[in-house]
Amino acid sequence: MGSGPSGSPSHLGGTQLALAYVLLDVGCVGQAMTWLYAFMLFAGAPVLLWFVFSGGDADMDAGAEADGLGDVFSVVPLSSIAFVATFFGATGLVSEWLGTGAVFTLLLAVVVGVLAGVLNSAAFAYLRRSEASSDVSDREIEGSIARVSLPMSNERRGRIVLSVAGARTQMTAAPIDPLDDGKAIEAGARVIIVRIEGGVALVTRLDPELE
Repeated sequence: MGSGPSGSPSHLGGTQLALAYVLLDVGCVGQAMTWLYAFMLFAGAPVLLWFVFSGGDADMDAGAEADGLGDVFSVVPLSSIAFVATFFGATGLVSEWLGTGAVFTLLLAVVVGVLAGVLNSAAFAYLRRSEASSDVSDREIEGSIARVSLPMSNERRGRIVLSVAGARTQMTAAPIDPLDDGKAIEAGARVIIVRIEGGVALVTRLDPELE
């Protein structure tokens, strides 16, 4: 007995099954992209907020050098990565909510995310150039009192915040004298800048009697 015509119930059933598998695959991909957008948003947003509200440095050279990632973050600042992740995720989720196509949503999220990261990098590069061109010399900074914004230890550098010529300035800093094993100068501590070497402020904890 020969096979039935192409319009037979068995043939239609096979076509519908194949179509169902295709739709299932598309649905899985769409769900995976939604999770990706959400992950990028919730991973990048806290870091982005930290930079906005605490004045964190774009290069994060203290943490990067300690982890052996200094070369990476000197090219792509951590703040720029946070901008890319946050805007990529937010754009993707909003576009999906508006019902745009999956391909257009992905392309738009990539473009917006990269553009946000580039603008952030350009802004911080301008600020660094402005700081480098300041008329304030190292000798004028030496002896100043600063506040620690990122902890420092014998193994890793930190960041300090100080007022220079009426403007809030941040610098990479390190202890001038070795600390006890396992000890660190914690965030919020007040320190004195003893001298500047290679753009790094060498500091010592401020005597409580002088505070």
